[in-house]
Amino acid sequence: MRNLILKVVSLIYIFNILFIRSIYAVDVEAPEIVSPHAGVYLMDDDLELLYGKEEDAVISIASITKVMTSIVAIENIDNLNEKVTVDFDSINAILEDDYAIAEIEQTDELTYYDLLATMLIPSGADSALALGMSVFGDMNVFVEKMNEKATQIGMTNSHFANVIGIDDEQNYSTINDVAKMFKYALQNPVLKEIMTMKSYTTSDGKLTVDSSIASISQRKNVELKYTLGGKTGTTGDAGICLASYAVDEGNTLLCITAGADMYSIVPYNLTDTETLYDYIANKYSYKNIVNKNDIIAQIDTLYGVKDKIEIKAKKDISVYTDNVDKESIKLVYNGETQVTPYMQLGEKLGEVEVYYNDEKIDNVDIILEEKVEFSFEKWFSKNYILVLAFVIFIIIILVVIKNLYQKRQYVFVNTKKLSKAKK
Repeated sequence: MRNLILKVVSLIYIFNILFIRSIYAVDVEAPEIVSPHAGVYLMDDDLELLYGKEEDAVISIASITKVMTSIVAIENIDNLNEKVTVDFDSINAILEDDYAIAEIEQTDELTYYDLLATMLIPSGADSALALGMSVFGDMNVFVEKMNEKATQIGMTNSHFANVIGIDDEQNYSTINDVAKMFKYALQNPVLKEIMTMKSYTTSDGKLTVDSSIASISQRKNVELKYTLGGKTGTTGDAGICLASYAVDEGNTLLCITAGADMYSIVPYNLTDTETLYDYIANKYSYKNIVNKNDIIAQIDTLYGVKDKIEIKAKKDISVYTDNVDKESIKLVYNGETQVTPYMQLGEKLGEVEVYYNDEKIDNVDIILEEKVEFSFEKWFSKNYILVLAFVIFIIIILVVIKNLYQKRQYVFVNTKKLSKAKK
């Protein structure tokens, strides 16, 4: 009986281990998130999608709209330190009670930089409206510029109807398009600086605003291990949203989440974002596609003892990926097709272009570091006809010279005999 109990306990233990490992493996491959729409991107030239969930669906994006507001504003403001006259009566007539505001009425003087910061950091709708009214002097013109910029940066499934992100059938985007917009914004050092701030005090010192991301994190006790900055959004149609960025192994990652329940006690826009960053950090890393001392080129020799010289990589060449597909690695050599014994050590022969998934990763200079040893046998085997022709030519020349010499001697002897006969 005791042995039977031990066997049952052992089986349960083994089952638990296998079950836990199985669950862990599934979680690593497909993280559980609540947000119905999400995407994680590598902020490179192609904006590579590392994880996607309904990333092409057309959705409301709430206050993430203000990222486009900031782009249009900063690209059309000559001096960010210029003082701005704000029409608070017009702003208050538009604002509703449930809009997040920065309370910019508390300060006497505002600069354009103040408006950008108080719009992006606490998601101030009042600041967004102030920018929309002041930059061009016409809100409709400002919104038109937002849509022009969206088209310019490749947001093919987006349209803006306002500067705040109010729910509107004509104010929509997709996760993929938001990633394009957010990448564009982060390439502006001023906007990146602002969206990374935890708090900001206006230039006159009278108003301090706190980051909506940091505030939610502290209030809901969510540790932000990866998230460095970004823009939140919340409306009834959009749910709770977040466009953020993080850095993993030197790579900038963008994460966009949208659509989670705004009334949930859990801020799923933040928790899902951290889950996805953690998933990418564990799954992706720099992996070698070329190892140091791998042969990356073979070049024929001319009259060398060796038929080819082998060129080896001087360093590891790696890509940020989850798994290396060897068939996606391509090495293209451009340069000298033959190496001769007369070439000098240190001479550049050409270069090798390293591609992965048809993307150029690196250029490697190919330098001659091995002297080609001359082979007379190979030289002769390729030139024996020429040698034979040369020998025959020499023989002919010698025969001709001999004949000329003999003929000259004959003439000389006969001339001498004739001279004696006359005497």
